[in-house]
Amino acid sequence: MDFKEIFEKWEKTKAAKKSRFSHIIAEKEAGLYRGNEVEQKKSGYLTGRSSLGKLRSMRSQDKLDLHGYTSEEARRAIKQFLEDSVAQRLQKVMIVHGRGLHSIDGKGVIRDVVRDVLDNSPLVRDYGNPRPVEGGSGAVWVILQRGRAVSARGK
Repeated sequence: MDFKEIFEKWEKTKAAKKSRFSHIIAEKEAGLYRGNEVEQKKSGYLTGRSSLGKLRSMRSQDKLDLHGYTSEEARRAIKQFLEDSVAQRLQKVMIVHGRGLHSIDGKGVIRDVVRDVLDNSPLVRDYGNPRPVEGGSGAVWVILQRGRAVSARGK
């Protein structure tokens, strides 16, 4: 059995239809997949509702790794990171919280802190989990609001 036969056999399985690879191939064939291409205005800053999809697909511009932090340390670090990122006019950042594999109950404590801060921050426009290769369920990408650093100080 050569590679072609093995690949064709795999393509017929249910697992193949659910794989990320198959989705990318289908999107490419339909002309929808653009990889990490991002169109920007002259200012270099993506704006408007239609840009949200483009922001989701672009690479993060900075990263905060919270491994080893306590809940309270993480909360302060996240708030400061978001404020600094907005002040630097960043559009998308990554927060790595880990999956909680070393927690006593196996549930990530820091993940809940991250989500709580993001849900309550006026600096956050959108957030979600990246692809597995970029951290998956152990990280969160964050799309930031534009020019809101001063209003966040009150929170």
